[in-house]
Amino acid sequence: MKKLKRLPKKIPRFSNYEEEAHFWDTHDTSSLIRYGKEVDIKFVKPLKHLISIRMDLTLLHGIQVMAAKKHIPYQTLIHSILAEKLHQWHKKSA
Repeated sequence: MKKLKRLPKKIPRFSNYEEEAHFWDTHDTSSLIRYGKEVDIKFVKPLKHLISIRMDLTLLHGIQVMAAKKHIPYQTLIHSILAEKLHQWHKKSA
């Protein structure tokens, strides 16, 4: 591994992306890190959890075709269908 150059006091202006990428690849940026006290991070959106389900191939294929027509990933379509159905069940039970 090559030794990185020290970071200059003033960061130069770059004429293109490649020039900037080369600069950051060849200079040590550890002096930019400032350590302080810990902070709590709160996420705006709830985190999603990975699950695994089994389904018929014909059902999966149908979902994939419908998702392709809507130009969205089939996993997103499954998520929206489940969320919509859950919302309907909550409205009926209220």
